[in-house]
Amino acid sequence: MNAARTLCITAAGLIAVVDLAQERVEGDVTYITANNVYVRFASTANIALGDTLFVARSGGSSPCLIVGSKSSTSCVSTLIGGCTIVKSDRVYATTARIATLPLPVPQDTARAKVGTRERIRGRLSAASYSTVAAERGDDHRLMYRFALNADRIRNSRFSAETYVNYRQLFPSEPLLFPQQTEFFNVYSLALSYALDSTSTITFGRKINNNAASIGAIDGLQAEKTFGRFFAGAIAGSRPDIQDYGLDPSLLQYGGYLGSIIHSAKVDSRTTLGLMQQNNGAEVDRRYTYFQHSSTLGRKLNVFSSFELDLYDPQSGKARLTNLYFSSKYRFSRKLDVFVSYDSRRRIIFYDTYRNDVEMLLDDDEARQGARVRLTYKPFKHVLTGLSFSTRFQSNGLNPSDNINGFVTFTGTEDQWGRWTVQVNRNTSSYLRSDIASIRHGRTLIPRKLTCGIYYRMINYVYGLSGEDVSDRSKMQQQYYGADLSWNIGPSLQFTLLGEMSTLGTDRNYRFNTAITKRFAGRK
Repeated sequence: MNAARTLCITAAGLIAVVDLAQERVEGDVTYITANNVYVRFASTANIALGDTLFVARSGGSSPCLIVGSKSSTSCVSTLIGGCTIVKSDRVYATTARIATLPLPVPQDTARAKVGTRERIRGRLSAASYSTVAAERGDDHRLMYRFALNADRIRNSRFSAETYVNYRQLFPSEPLLFPQQTEFFNVYSLALSYALDSTSTITFGRKINNNAASIGAIDGLQAEKTFGRFFAGAIAGSRPDIQDYGLDPSLLQYGGYLGSIIHSAKVDSRTTLGLMQQNNGAEVDRRYTYFQHSSTLGRKLNVFSSFELDLYDPQSGKARLTNLYFSSKYRFSRKLDVFVSYDSRRRIIFYDTYRNDVEMLLDDDEARQGARVRLTYKPFKHVLTGLSFSTRFQSNGLNPSDNINGFVTFTGTEDQWGRWTVQVNRNTSSYLRSDIASIRHGRTLIPRKLTCGIYYRMINYVYGLSGEDVSDRSKMQQQYYGADLSWNIGPSLQFTLLGEMSTLGTDRNYRFNTAITKRFAGRK
């Protein structure tokens, strides 16, 4: 069956079963590891596991992340193939308020207690991404995604979750440049059993909320709570670092302890754990990790994490590989400030990289970064923001500074819709880019049809380190785009994006389409 026919069958098979009212929840990318992207929100109450997060950059937005796990104010997500993410990117989730029809309850579970009732949430989507380029071959891709979370299946003690992704590439010259064109990835596939109200055992591939920095774990996980405290154990393997497939030889095991505080003024979760990762019988990595998130008085949000490697057969010393801290303080309904700092070193798997360990350790400079963002709402329909971020190595090399500002005007749909003007300057040792963009979006049919148009201009200046200004190379790129979102039914959505970019006399075109089916139910 060819890809076009598959896409049509997928679209035709989607049937609406629930009533959804779309809402938008915005957040920021705060931390990026080799396997995960961390996103901070004011609240994740309306975000479900498996939801897609859209990256909102100047000029438009695109689906780039899938939520794998979450806390009350942050999500741990995985990157969708073909997308690029940098720290401080603005993202949003399209959430839903669900009103479902009552479902029949089996007689043997009719007396189920509150909190043990079945809840099912899922999403099935098919998308196409096409680029028609002037100087190189055209590029076309199809992407199919399925995510499902089933809590307390048929009001039992079993729960399940899955997120799978199938990607098909259509290169312009497959005979001249042969390559793999089909990819199937399982990001999550796990079955859980609740021994009682405080104990859970999980088997399969799953990202643990209390050990999110570890990434996906293939194997067995167990957790038990003791009032305000909890403890967990992990035994299994980590996915193959090349294709994300199952590799039992990459053994990993460990445990963690933590505490939870829920009160009128404090909401926090803290975890401290120890992990060992092997490659066959040899030790690859042994480290301790810490993560903490808290909300104090509904004004201050704090998130912090670190990883401390304890296994270094060459020096015998501990090595801080990852450190991250962020804080957001809300002074009033109009003003809030966000600051963050991160420092990351290259993670070394001593047996996997046995022949390159010395070279990697010689280049073991910490990549550090700091960011501050100020958001201010001077008037009812006006929102402004200004941010500054800097990245550098511990030896002072490869610095990069970024300044970003925006103004958003939001009015009623019969007035002026939503307008956003944004400017950005990024400066490194060899390149400066200046971006200016304007975007307009509005609802054409309430709860049915929305659209947006945008224009973005980028000026590049290369060779900043040269003394002669005439030697610098300059280039300008412009983007013209429009997007459309159509709620075909209560839980069925179609999106379309078209864009033309110019670079000198070249004209490049991009077309994206997606059809998404959400489904949910309770008993």
